[in-house]
Amino acid sequence: MMARLKFWLAAAALLALPAAAAPADDAQELSAHLGKAVGAFQAARLYGEQCDRRDPEDAQSRKDALAAWRYKNSGADYDRVIGAFTRAIPDLAGQIDQQTAQLAERVAKDLDASPEPCGDLGKLLAHEQFSVQSDVRRLLSLSRRLGIELPQPGETVRAKAADETRILRLAALSARLEARMAEIGSKEGAMNSSALRGARQDHAEAWLKSDGVLVLFGRVTGDSELREWRDDMQSSFKVDCHSFSERAHEERMAGAIGEDSVVVGTPRLVVDSAGGGRVSLAKCSLFTVEETARPFVEEDDAAGLVLRPLAFDEALAGPGQGIPIRDVDRVLYASSFDTRMDGFGNGYVDREEDIYVLLRDGTAYRHEWPFPFTDLAVALSRHREPERWFTWNERRGQVTLTGKGNARQDALIDLAKAQRLRPLASRPLAGEYHYLQIAAGGSRQDRRYAFSRDGTVVYSHGGFMAGNVGTGYLIVNGRDNPDTTSGYRIEDYALILDTPQGEERHFLAVPESAKGSPPDTLLIDGAAFWLDDD
Repeated sequence: MMARLKFWLAAAALLALPAAAAPADDAQELSAHLGKAVGAFQAARLYGEQCDRRDPEDAQSRKDALAAWRYKNSGADYDRVIGAFTRAIPDLAGQIDQQTAQLAERVAKDLDASPEPCGDLGKLLAHEQFSVQSDVRRLLSLSRRLGIELPQPGETVRAKAADETRILRLAALSARLEARMAEIGSKEGAMNSSALRGARQDHAEAWLKSDGVLVLFGRVTGDSELREWRDDMQSSFKVDCHSFSERAHEERMAGAIGEDSVVVGTPRLVVDSAGGGRVSLAKCSLFTVEETARPFVEEDDAAGLVLRPLAFDEALAGPGQGIPIRDVDRVLYASSFDTRMDGFGNGYVDREEDIYVLLRDGTAYRHEWPFPFTDLAVALSRHREPERWFTWNERRGQVTLTGKGNARQDALIDLAKAQRLRPLASRPLAGEYHYLQIAAGGSRQDRRYAFSRDGTVVYSHGGFMAGNVGTGYLIVNGRDNPDTTSGYRIEDYALILDTPQGEERHFLAVPESAKGSPPDTLLIDGAAFWLDDD
């Protein structure tokens, strides 16, 4: 049975406060909230410590659960409150120590009788007795009313002073950030807990801000984005410039895409994500390495590097240089089209479309490129995008995939509702096919292919935004895009367009549910286009 957590702190101890500052009602309320908060925080710590001694192998998951729980219940504010109260109330620390010892005995008896909490500490901490965020907030308010001075959040010790005058590679910063966040909880746990993720972010952000201005090296990968590239690896964190020191640096960064550069800026926030994360900087300035006239920080940064996803030109091996048709067992298409409402009352379509190429050797590939899988650089794909590769199994006609080479090793993907795709016959089409997608916020995308039997196709695309924004209604017209006419032909899963710039090869297939001739549905570049009957 769970230990009774509430501390009955003697209200008499609160009388050590100046009488005018601690009326009886305030003292009673303070005692109640303080008792509940102290009981929860001490019990959570005790359960974690005693479980770690009993079951050390699962210590990391408990560390994650405790960090997430502390974040939800304003653990940093609790520490400030307790520090202030123990200084203001002379007998409080002794009472806490005495009752903590008694609580430790009750926790031990609970675990002797029922050790289940050690296997799922998060479940225990979800009990209402551990929900004390409101108590901590009330203690903050009462402390101000009673004139108890709260300490400001502690400052992190600054990193090496030499780092202020040297250039830090983004891979090195990434390794440092991952190490700092691991002090709070694991990366794996954070991907399943927004509270743990928030706790890790806050810890890393406080540390980073204590360093002041950052001088970082990487490659400009966007108008305001920097990420270090190193052969087929990249830094796990990227830099996003939220603002610039002056317009000239903003324009310079926009024109430096693809170049190795140095960004100088002030840290704003840290975002923790599955593939690494993002550091947002304010007042960015962009320089070449030579312009800074600074040396690099030299340190082991392997922990800050991850595989760099393939760029389009790397993934494209060339016509027929990818997965051979003879190696393909089948191609499956899983889709869902759900109508939803965004926060402003705009309807939109949550469109999910996935194409899986099942090979005869028992592996499978999730194809997300616009070109046909027969053109894929297979070896590079297996190495650089392992999260797209699976093993597949069929039982009683039902296909399941098992993740291979990604963070979800044991996750299964059920393709029971997926339908087969087939290549289109290698003869000219006659029909007009359209794609329409309305996204959250009222953004609309239109694309259209008008095929003719004479071997030509007219392609057009456009879009605009129209929807509720706040209390108003906004319409933004998109840019006019001229129609494009080209010759075309069909080969296996490839739609080949003859353009003035050369051949373009697009993925093309027909789902087994398609009806009629021409079929009422085509998949082009991985998205469903529907036949216009008008």
